[in-house]
Amino acid sequence: MQDVALLEFESVVRPGASPWRRFLRDLLRRKVAVVALAYILLFYAVGAFAPLVAPYDPNAQNLSVESRLQGPSWEHLLGTDSLGRDILSRVVYAARTTLLFTVAVLVTGGLVLGLGLGLLAGYRGGWVDTLIMRVGEVLAGIPTLFLMIAIAAAFRTRIDDAAYWLRQNTFLGQDAKAFLDFVIIVGVTVPFAWVGTARIVRSQALAIREMEYVLAAEALGASVWRIVTRHILPGVLPLFLVGVSGGMAAIAGVEVSLSFLGLGVDPPTASFGTLIGDGAGVRTFQAYPHLLLSAAVPVVLFFFAWNLLGDALVDILEPRMQAR
Repeated sequence: MQDVALLEFESVVRPGASPWRRFLRDLLRRKVAVVALAYILLFYAVGAFAPLVAPYDPNAQNLSVESRLQGPSWEHLLGTDSLGRDILSRVVYAARTTLLFTVAVLVTGGLVLGLGLGLLAGYRGGWVDTLIMRVGEVLAGIPTLFLMIAIAAAFRTRIDDAAYWLRQNTFLGQDAKAFLDFVIIVGVTVPFAWVGTARIVRSQALAIREMEYVLAAEALGASVWRIVTRHILPGVLPLFLVGVSGGMAAIAGVEVSLSFLGLGVDPPTASFGTLIGDGAGVRTFQAYPHLLLSAAVPVVLFFFAWNLLGDALVDILEPRMQAR
């Protein structure tokens, strides 16, 4: 009888058409958002299928004079770098690096920690809320870049030894160093990536838990899991999506910045940070502008697309949350 009452209650408070269908309809009406979303999907598709998209091996070198620092041509659409490597292939594999990093940080820092801890703090309140938020404030006060510099300086020898062991004893082979670098920058970024998301989710969960339908579900004896997943989570998701869309550019920027400074993935693994670093410098840009532009333009458009999509999501979802 209790389950029947809960189902009847939920059918009353959740009437009408699917909110996701309305959301997609509103999103498709905004041409700028559609273009931004299309570019993001294209960017991630290129990264996901990098071995099929790249015309050459991104690490294949050709040190002959005529092959180095070529401008764009039909053979090499974006030219070649100082080692004779095809820049288009390296840009494609750099997109894969960004894809892996952003997805790994989003799943661990955004979904698992950010959404989970935000819901827990907002619904439970009390000392649980205080503990989670105070820990978040402490972590937010530690600069990620400073921590990466400290780790790189203190543990560089151990990192190299661990990479050598992985190369000799696992299936990773020559990719062991790149894998270890990737794990380190993700592991350092995740503890800080959840703080902003948790704050957004917590603020909305605090408001929703006081609404009548949540109080009614508690009075009917619904479990905490059912209340959080069926009543609070749907109301939190709009703000969570807005926060994710606004934070993805920043997450990708962390990897690009660290690689640019030599603290991220090490060459020859392709990253937009290392590619931009290869083309940076006034003289280099004047003589070989394709080195910088071929890497900077795609990643800048990637950041811009996420920001445009975030603005569109705010326009779509904020009025609905106010009406709620």
